[in-house]
Amino acid sequence: MRDNKIDSLADDFATWYATHAAEGTVENRTRYVVRLGEWCHHKRLFVLDATVQDLSEWLLTVGEAPSTRKNAADAIKLFYKWAVSTHLIGQSPAADLPTIRVPRGAPKPTPDEVVTRAIENAPRLRDVLMIMLASYGGLRAKEIAPLHTSDVESEMFRIVGKGGHIRYVPIHPLTQELLTYFPTGFLFPSRKNMTGHYLPASISQRLGRLLGPGWSGHTLRHHCATKFFAEYQDIHALQELLGHVQLSTTLIYTKIDNPFLKDQVQKLPSSPALERSLNRPRSVI
Repeated sequence: MRDNKIDSLADDFATWYATHAAEGTVENRTRYVVRLGEWCHHKRLFVLDATVQDLSEWLLTVGEAPSTRKNAADAIKLFYKWAVSTHLIGQSPAADLPTIRVPRGAPKPTPDEVVTRAIENAPRLRDVLMIMLASYGGLRAKEIAPLHTSDVESEMFRIVGKGGHIRYVPIHPLTQELLTYFPTGFLFPSRKNMTGHYLPASISQRLGRLLGPGWSGHTLRHHCATKFFAEYQDIHALQELLGHVQLSTTLIYTKIDNPFLKDQVQKLPSSPALERSLNRPRSVI
């Protein structure tokens, strides 16, 4: 049986958090709050009476990946911060949780051959456009879904990204050519949704089917980032293209080809003094 109290608390927390966070972020954080509440209920413990030890024990149940545990920890820290601010509790039990370090992930760009095959096999122009927007525009599924012809301004897309931040993304010439076939309106219209266009989840699912197992709209973003950085080596421009707030996030998206690294290292300058020192005869290895 579900705990009605945690449902009510979670709803109140979500309402508060929605005033300054994106919808997807609110849903993510609230989901963890509900999971914690259900775990506490199973332990016959009210969520607002939980101790830091209880929270540590719960974090071990959410998953093994450090990124998952950090996401869960961030959510409940925010929840208890809200509970303190609304005088439901005196102090946050989550304040003393240890910091969870997340190793920097390795980029996974969709290979060129997978992108090409997906485009060749795509049954609709909308499928091709979807692939191009992610692989040659670096757009997220959430940014692709609501695109409208009115968002095209002087060969640029006006994109509303995470947190409502607006940026302008240049349109690749091949994508510009595709757009000439589309009528005025949403680029991915849908009669099923009140929004009038595809939902982000539908974009993600469609891209997954088109690309095949192991690849996704997210790996197409990595594809775009890797190609851009290999061509221009401008990490700040890439950060702007992808719409990242933190430069450290952009670094995760860029896979530098080993031949490029090899060439750059081999070109590092040395000095005559260094060369003489290296070539000095030595009797001991």
